[in-house]
Amino acid sequence: MLKIGRPDRMMRTIDEALDAAHDALPGTQAVDAVISADGRAALVLLSDARIALLRIRGRRVAGLEVAWPMLRQTYDGIVVETGDRRFGDVALVGVTALDIRRLGQVPMAPTIAQMVAMDELADA
Repeated sequence: MLKIGRPDRMMRTIDEALDAAHDALPGTQAVDAVISADGRAALVLLSDARIALLRIRGRRVAGLEVAWPMLRQTYDGIVVETGDRRFGDVALVGVTALDIRRLGQVPMAPTIAQMVAMDELADA
């Protein structure tokens, strides 16, 4: 059986999305990202407050700079209406408007790993 491409390729972490943005959009600096629940797309905040959309296509990640008004909230998540026939509209499944608003902000609450580390320090 021939296995062409990597159908299981996904972006699982913010760091993977930032690296993918660097590869797909040379010359840009990504600072934060929100990833679709299926791992096939991400919205990336660039250092100058612009945003870029990443979409996995086979083995490669395609990137496109988009404007804020192109984002639309739906029941299933955020849809980015790119207006580009080749790129198409992209659904960020499971992503909410609140996730988009949090892009680039410092997390207010510690992560679970940070809480465990703090608890271990207190016990030592």
